[in-house]
Order: sequence, then structure tokens, then C-alpha cells
Amino acid sequence: MNKTSPTLLQRATERCKASSLRFAPLVLIVLLAGCEVEWGGIRVKAGEPEYEKPAALEALPDTLAGLMPLAMPAGPVLFHVRRIDPTGHATMEPVAELSGGELKNVGPQRTERAEDYAAAFVERYYQTDQAYTLFRDETRVGTFLVTSPVVSGSGICAVLRGEGQVELRPPADTLSEFLAWPVGSRAGADSLEVPGYREDMRSLSQVLARRGVTDRGIAGVWRFQAPSDFRAVRIGSGRFGFAATFMVGDSLGLGSPADSAGTAFVIADYAPAVGYFPLHFDATWYGPGGKRALRWLDSVDLLGDSEREWLLRAYGDLGSWYEVVGQQDGDTTVVWSSRRPICEAR
Repeated sequence: MNKTSPTLLQRATERCKASSLRFAPLVLIVLLAGCEVEWGGIRVKAGEPEYEKPAALEALPDTLAGLMPLAMPAGPVLFHVRRIDPTGHATMEPVAELSGGELKNVGPQRTERAEDYAAAFVERYYQTDQAYTLFRDETRVGTFLVTSPVVSGSGICAVLRGEGQVELRPPADTLSEFLAWPVGSRAGADSLEVPGYREDMRSLSQVLARRGVTDRGIAGVWRFQAPSDFRAVRIGSGRFGFAATFMVGDSLGLGSPADSAGTAFVIADYAPAVGYFPLHFDATWYGPGGKRALRWLDSVDLLGDSEREWLLRAYGDLGSWYEVVGQQDGDTTVVWSSRRPICEAR
């Protein structure tokens, strides 16, 4: 039997008496931290293993927000353009993304990446001199040229507007509001047919508004005066249609009434045999916090069903949004809205 091994083990044990470990002899050399022993003529130092530590652990992210996709629009984006002075200076803002036959909201979906989304949106849609085709009543009427982005708000409620210049051809050069699509993404007619106008339109719009609230039993102090917004439109079967907005005790725009107020919105068509008749009616009597006032923008096929929907602008107490009215189960109703209640929180 080799008598060397017990002697070396005994030395190792004596040198590391401070350690109270009691392990098998062959494991002792590995586990006795800070011990030097000789084994078969080889000097071995047993100690704790050392590992290389990261230089800056604080650089590791504690959120996956930066890794989340921005969810930028995948389809063409519809814009609302409004001329604000006679020289052609105008603003534009996104209405909706049209993707897969569906309308989708445009804007950041996550607060953590809102600034990144806004920067990417400006890079894609608001480059200087970037051109958009202007439409009115599904007819090409001119061009919008971007001059600069105007981003306001914060988080998911950021407002992604742009400023620019409109170039219009007659007779659209007398109009102030248009829809805009990226160049080449939308076809349309070349000649705009101006809606017809009758002297009795405005007074008859009041008659339809009064009948509407009476027939539907909408309670309120309905003292109708001249419409706050009135548009002659080509709609339905003829060229003498109109869209009218009435405000009672309030104004058409952002803001709350001091007390209760009412709003009524009517879209009507004309037929020689029956006169004017409503195609759509929407009214409500409300108090502070319950405002939803509508006005007409345009008619446009947005759902790819060869039927035109009606695009409306809506105003609440603290925010504005877009609504689309169309056919659903045989009824005329709101089929899409860009409203985000969280952005109207006080």
C-alpha cells in the first residue's frame, strides 16, 4: 500500500484546520478555499473560482418597450386637409389607415414609444415638398405640398399634423376642406360636379331637425335657429342634398356648455315628388362632459364595397375625432370612429 497519500492528506488537513469541512479526500483539495497542498510533487492552490463581471449592469434595460414594434400604418393613410387662408396655406392631419378593407386608427399605441412613433411618422409622411392628391366628392381637385410637421400633445394622444400649401383647380379653388391620399394610391374622377343649391334648403333643414327630435322623443329645450354648419352635397338620388348641424345653447367646436345644450345633425336628399327627406338623423341633449357635435366632411368609399360612406368631424368637450357613417344590417349608422376617450380625460 502507498503510504505517501495518507501523509499528504494529513498535511492538508492540518494546514486548513480553520475549515470545518468534512468531505471525501479527493474532493478536499478542490473545496478547501485558500489552501495550498502538495499532491504527488505538484503544488496546488485551492480557492474560489473567479468570474468576469459585466462592466455595467445598469445598462441592461428593465423594460421591453424599446423592443416593441411601432405598429406603423401598413396601408394607405387618409388625411383631412383644411385651407386656412386665401393664399392656400393649409393644415393636414391623418384620419385613418385603410388596410385589408378595414379602417384603423393612426397614432402611437404605447406611451413608451410615442416619441419614436411620431418621429417615424414625420419621416414617412411629412417630408418637405412631399405631395398628396386632394379629393372632393371622389374627384381629384388638386395637390397638397408639405412644408413642415406640426406635432403637439404627448403619449398616445399626440396630434400628428402637418402644414403646407394647396394647389387647386377650378371650381375647387373656392372650397376650403378636402380629403388627401398619397399620390398614386387612389383613383378618382377628373371633373368636379358642384352640388345644386336651392333657396329653401336652410329653412327646410330646420323643419327636418324639429321633426327629427319630435318623432324620436328626444327631450330638451329645442329652440332651433340657423344651422351652425350647412353644406350642399351630392348624395342619394339627386344633386340637391344637404348636411346641416344645429347647436342649441352651445357652439360647434371644442368646449363645454355652461348648462345643458343640444345638437342635431341631419343629412337629407331631395326628390321632386316628395321634396326633402332625411337619410340620416342624429341628435342629443347633453350637459357638461356629454358633448358630441357632428359636421359633414365628404362622401367616400372607404370599405371597398362600391358604396360611399359619409365622413364626419365630431367635437366633444375636450377633444375632436372622426366618424364614418354607412350601411350596417340595412340601417344607416356609425360604422367606425377614431375617438379615444382616454385623450379626453380631464
